[in-house]
Amino acid sequence: MNTVEPRATAGPFFYVVAAIVLVVDQITKFRISDLMFRGESVSVLGEFFRITYVHNEGAAFGLDLGGRWSFIVVTLVVAAFILFYYARTENTATARWALALILGGALGNLVDRVRIGEVVDFLHFSVSGISWPIFNVADIGVSVGVSLLAIHLFRKEHPEDAVGPAPAHPSDPAGEEGRPA
Repeated sequence: MNTVEPRATAGPFFYVVAAIVLVVDQITKFRISDLMFRGESVSVLGEFFRITYVHNEGAAFGLDLGGRWSFIVVTLVVAAFILFYYARTENTATARWALALILGGALGNLVDRVRIGEVVDFLHFSVSGISWPIFNVADIGVSVGVSLLAIHLFRKEHPEDAVGPAPAHPSDPAGEEGRPA
């Protein structure tokens, strides 16, 4: 008789983290769009940190992938991959955080691309006259997520380090094997 191995599923933690990144990103972008005009810059911490409202047609840090629709397609493919990959393979805390942050950030910028054709950016840092590319909350989610994913891959984290209960092994349907006596 053939037995089918149960698949791990993405739990509520994953979706909550992705949703928080998406919602915070969109709220901040709407507020900036409502309070400022495009190109306006307001000092928060002198020249070091400014809120500068711009629209970005490119990818992160102004990279170009070939237009609005290519960004939309690439983002949808990445989001589907994250959902497919996470839902079937990742059971570690670092990987869960990483993929949820990447997904939330990708969806945040996707909403902008679908809604207005470009991404709203506003966080602007400069040191000694050298300016970092202007970015947003979604970009933070993606950048932190990619960094965590790199840590996860190099650290070889084990599923028992995961947040929440690990899925039961197929030969241990009741989950009894890992419980202390």
